[in-house]
Amino acid sequence: MSVPDDRLLPYLMTVELAVLGVYGEHPDLTDAMADSAFEELARRYRAEATNFPFKPGKLDGLRAAVHDAALRNLTTLLEQPGEHPSAEELRLGMNRLRSSVKTWTREAGRQGYLKYIEQYVNSGDGEFIDLD
Repeated sequence: MSVPDDRLLPYLMTVELAVLGVYGEHPDLTDAMADSAFEELARRYRAEATNFPFKPGKLDGLRAAVHDAALRNLTTLLEQPGEHPSAEELRLGMNRLRSSVKTWTREAGRQGYLKYIEQYVNSGDGEFIDLD
């Protein structure tokens, strides 16, 4: 199943803005912590998509902070009137974010993804910028 970018983009962006909020308050946040939060969100939406009860994992510290902030932002968007992505589309979106985390961690180290999204947001021009 392919996820339409234009429809899912605001949801993924709100998740990344939540990550940046936590990163701004806790510069010791790592990509692995964000990835754990994304994994938990993917599990949550998989359970919803398959009508299985969701059993929360054991996130702690900054992993829980990222998860909770992202879930709060997503819930706010999903409560707005209008059409929203399905739970399966949200699951796929979380997995796409996880893939991005892996790519940027490999490229630029344990905070590569965090630095990438921080620079992308701070660039203000909507263009992806190179970390080199």
